[in-house]
Amino acid sequence: MPGTLFDANDRQRILERVSSLSPESTRRWGRMTVSQAVPHMADQLRMALGEIPCRSFSGPLRFAPLRWLSIHLAPWPRGRVKAPRELFSTTPSELEADVRHLKDLVSRFATAAPNAAWPEHPLFGPLSGRDWGVLAWRHMDHHLTQFGV
Repeated sequence: MPGTLFDANDRQRILERVSSLSPESTRRWGRMTVSQAVPHMADQLRMALGEIPCRSFSGPLRFAPLRWLSIHLAPWPRGRVKAPRELFSTTPSELEADVRHLKDLVSRFATAAPNAAWPEHPLFGPLSGRDWGVLAWRHMDHHLTQFGV
């Protein structure tokens, strides 16, 4: 079962892995560099917090059973997957500063109320806080695994 950024232990393990990233971290798959992946992960959290407005798409992932399977259960593909362009809003800067920013966003995300109203996801549509917590954890886990941490 996947973790969630709302669980203190899951969040701590993710933050420790984020701290392990360095300019020498090399990807195991995909095209993103570690310097691109860190702001990309931050942008997803900013989207979840309502700081990055996003377009909505129609598609099968808005259908509740497929949305739930995609977020909570199905393995995520490795390699080129088309993510919403809003998840590439932030230009990478110095890796250490980007890592600090990402860790701050994880902490801010964790203080939000899971049962509050959350922004709509561009591909999945309306999500609960619980769904956002799992989705954010899985997204970060996916990219941290991509870089071997």
